[in-house]
Amino acid sequence: ILEPIILFAPAKILLQHSEAEWLSVLDGNCLIYSDLSAKELLKQHFPVLSSALRLYENFNDSGVVELDALVAAKELGTNNVLALAEVDLLRVARIKDRLSNSATRYEEMTLLYRDKFLMKQRLSEHGIRINPMAVVRSACELNDFVEQYGFPIVVKPRDGRGSGGVRVLQGDKQLRDYLREQHSTHLQNLMVEKYINASMLNVNGLYIGGRPVIISPVRSTVTCLDFLSGESLGFQMLSENNPLHQQCVKITRQIVEQALPQLGTMLFHLEIFLDGQDLVVCEIACRLGGCSVNQELTDAYGLNPRFALIDAERGGKAALLKEMIKPRRLLGQLNIPPRTGKLIECPALIDLPFVRYYSVTAKKGKDYAGMKLTNGEIVSAIVEGETEDAVTDHLVRLDNWVREKFVWA
Repeated sequence: ILEPIILFAPAKILLQHSEAEWLSVLDGNCLIYSDLSAKELLKQHFPVLSSALRLYENFNDSGVVELDALVAAKELGTNNVLALAEVDLLRVARIKDRLSNSATRYEEMTLLYRDKFLMKQRLSEHGIRINPMAVVRSACELNDFVEQYGFPIVVKPRDGRGSGGVRVLQGDKQLRDYLREQHSTHLQNLMVEKYINASMLNVNGLYIGGRPVIISPVRSTVTCLDFLSGESLGFQMLSENNPLHQQCVKITRQIVEQALPQLGTMLFHLEIFLDGQDLVVCEIACRLGGCSVNQELTDAYGLNPRFALIDAERGGKAALLKEMIKPRRLLGQLNIPPRTGKLIECPALIDLPFVRYYSVTAKKGKDYAGMKLTNGEIVSAIVEGETEDAVTDHLVRLDNWVREKFVWA
């Protein structure tokens, strides 16, 4: 019998899979910690698992959750506590350290995947190129950085998620406007970087027992900040014969296997700027990218990375995976943000021959106001193509189709 599991997962991730799929990997011997605001939806979708749900008000920020989960893990006699989202990684690490009576250093190791300054400092020490950066605690320190490197700069939280709180400042006026918005002369938990105007590559994947099983590099069509400001965000897989593919695999392995602490079995999401011919690392997290990344990897590689992670952590068959899997097909995904206004008309079906999967969360008649974090898309879809160019073409055609069919007032 597999050990019980305690899973931290936001409703958005839980609802991406059917109850039968979750039961296939959790087999009912589990507790699932999530958000009370999604209670009705979760109970409706998961009648069998509903007794395993532990739902909390203000789930993301409540300290009570980790204490309750620690008590529950001790009662169940399990060390299997897992997080699937950025916001839960450190609290799960703290619980695991206490379950091992501090014989492990999960929190300390996971921090290097959460604190972007410490992470990039470590990467730089290992000869991996990053942008100039500094910790900033005051207006004067921000100004010091500008005097040394010039504008534009990026100011962001060291432990941010979903591109929240990230600001690009182009000049002195924007810097002063930014400082006027702050609530104190002491800037909390912030770092600054030289802004780089370069295209973005993402690498998502899975390690099991310290070995890479999936490493999937994709090219991004716009930046996360463009996405927040209303442009559609597309990703397309790089084909294996693209030299960039090999470069991405190489730098990923260097980061995960040499520069950062060995977490053993983990999901990961790496962001890299392509500056001319050079790869400049933006950041890495020990969870998958958002939107439809898990779905895309499942379809391309024939293995569901989230479920493989859970299964491997419980000592199931996935723990035996040792080789890197080759992709079976070339895919791209498109994520479309809401406009500001009332949605008058939206089709429930996307009937295009190259679309393999789609999710429309848009609600007809609802008033929308842009996105705050990069996980508020209203349409997410996966397309396939024989070549990278074909995938690009299909992404453009899908984007045009949605913009034509969705009517806003």
